[in-house]
Amino acid sequence: MNWRPTARKDFRDSIRSRTIWILLVVLVGLFVLGSAVFGPDSGAFPAFVETAFGNVYGLVPLIGIALGYKAVLYERESGSLVLALSLPQSRRDFVAGKLVGRSLVLGFPLVAGLVVAGAVAAAQYDSAAPLSYLAFVGATVLYSVAFVSIAIACSMSFEADRQVLVRAIGLYVALDRAWIWLVDTIVSVLFRFNAPSPIPDWAVALQLASPSEAYRHLVAVRFGFDSTQAHLAAAAPSVVNSWTALVVLLGWILGPVAIGYLRFRDADL
Repeated sequence: MNWRPTARKDFRDSIRSRTIWILLVVLVGLFVLGSAVFGPDSGAFPAFVETAFGNVYGLVPLIGIALGYKAVLYERESGSLVLALSLPQSRRDFVAGKLVGRSLVLGFPLVAGLVVAGAVAAAQYDSAAPLSYLAFVGATVLYSVAFVSIAIACSMSFEADRQVLVRAIGLYVALDRAWIWLVDTIVSVLFRFNAPSPIPDWAVALQLASPSEAYRHLVAVRFGFDSTQAHLAAAAPSVVNSWTALVVLLGWILGPVAIGYLRFRDADL
């Protein structure tokens, strides 16, 4: 696959436009200052991770959508897409390059911010766990790329700016802000508004189908966070585990961009 030129161009453009440097300053400041302001003054290292998780959880998907929703749309509107595809590069290569390039634009400052904040926190908190923290950083990168993929899929699937943005934001709200509520509503309707407690195993598994809840599961299980979500309860079915959560995150990285590509592959330019 000849995706490297597109990925390289996207990354270089972000450097020239200062996008990556702005993200670097914002994310380093968010994680370091957020820990200092909102985190406890001292204590166990997981307390810092929980604060960092709270900062990441709502913000990073929005940054991923902002970076990805015009990835293909802008190229189509400016006419540069036709030029890009006139090179020895297929549409599949172009899409793969966009996903890699935009993921690097977000991933580089995200990792840098978490590493700097982790180094500062290691001196402030007790019982630092470098390997577990690296697992947290890795899960956070996968989480961010999942929403970049969702935004790029929308960018490939629709030709109007408003259509792309509305659908990308709508998916963010459904998958991140409202997913547990949607699952609870489905259970309530199926049981004629007399939902059992605890909820059925299939509903617990369905909670984990969101990229946001899969990310929450990976981090919470690793660091022992308290949570009211059923997929984190001790009685959760065996299929609900960290490996399943990891597969869900990978599915949200590959699935949306693959579906978007199927529409983009046959679209008139």
